[in-house]
Amino acid sequence: MLVGIFGAGRNGSSLLMRLLDGSPGLWIYPIELNYLRSFAPRSLRSAVKRTLASCASHLPGQAGGTFEQRQRQLFRAWAADQLDELKQTYLDKLVQPITPDGVPLERIMARVTGDAKHDLESYLDAIRLCFDQRMLPATPLLMFKSIEVSDLSRYQAMFPGMKCLHIMRHPYSNYSSLKRTDMVLKQKPFWFQGGDILRLQLESRWIPHAEFTLQGLTTDPTRHYLVRYEDICDSPTRTVTDICSWLGVAPPDEPTVQTVLGGRHTKSLPINSSLKGVETPAEVVSDMAKAYGYDDILTERERNLILLRTYELGRRLGYFSEEDAAEVPARLPLFLQWLAPDQWEYMNASSKVRLARALIQRRLYLCRVLLSPLA
Repeated sequence: MLVGIFGAGRNGSSLLMRLLDGSPGLWIYPIELNYLRSFAPRSLRSAVKRTLASCASHLPGQAGGTFEQRQRQLFRAWAADQLDELKQTYLDKLVQPITPDGVPLERIMARVTGDAKHDLESYLDAIRLCFDQRMLPATPLLMFKSIEVSDLSRYQAMFPGMKCLHIMRHPYSNYSSLKRTDMVLKQKPFWFQGGDILRLQLESRWIPHAEFTLQGLTTDPTRHYLVRYEDICDSPTRTVTDICSWLGVAPPDEPTVQTVLGGRHTKSLPINSSLKGVETPAEVVSDMAKAYGYDDILTERERNLILLRTYELGRRLGYFSEEDAAEVPARLPLFLQWLAPDQWEYMNASSKVRLARALIQRRLYLCRVLLSPLA
């Protein structure tokens, strides 16, 4: 059975994945896996290609083979990149190295059919057979993590038996972490991701994920489970144990320690903090911001916009109280707060033309969500 960890990014999905990794009932693929974007994208052109590929078996001779070969070539190239990333990120840094059972790429390709519904589980299981050297009484559940929260309904339709772990984080700290990572650490402008990191985080990630999660918890709690990043930090052992109980598997022996590839320790973990020079700790840190002195980079108008857009969902998720309703700003005064650009919007801007366009696009977005009668 498949289990997916879904998060909006910068909300602890990597931490959760590695804490669960030591469970004998789980095999967790340790790299971000955005599978649908790679093999079932939404575009019309891609849909046409997939339709033609699905008809390949009905075409005579070489025509049918051409489609099938193309699909396998795409998967092979993708899998080769994944294996290279796996080697550089984890395999080369294991305290106790692994010798794979067989040639990983060949074992993967022996299972691939070109059907996206079939190939995800086949790929994960082929990786498991190559690298999981534990002696287990039963085949573990196959788990992966993804940031594709806007595609959750498609995942649900494509993999109807899959269970979903939804990790959420307070919308203030979630956006602060993304902003600090992109604008301070990577020194990118605010339009770095999808035209506007604030709009991306709120409208394409946090809000859709919160809505889907709450609906899933109501309609099918056997398939959907909510875990909050803050609970992992405050009570990692209890949180990990509760998740394992929901999945019906034994918890890891070290529920507060991050491991990979079946409970293996690493010499170092990928840098995942939002501040330069901060190494990823092997064990859970209850408050990274306090421990490492993160500055509060959320502006008043950002905080007000986030509160306005997320209050109802955040209240249901336990992030806001009934008393916080009094702090939700009025729409017109908030829009006026955003009229003049601030220093963050000028930061890291290398193109005046691109800056002007991004500023206009952000104000149009704000006009839509703050002033539209439908907002």
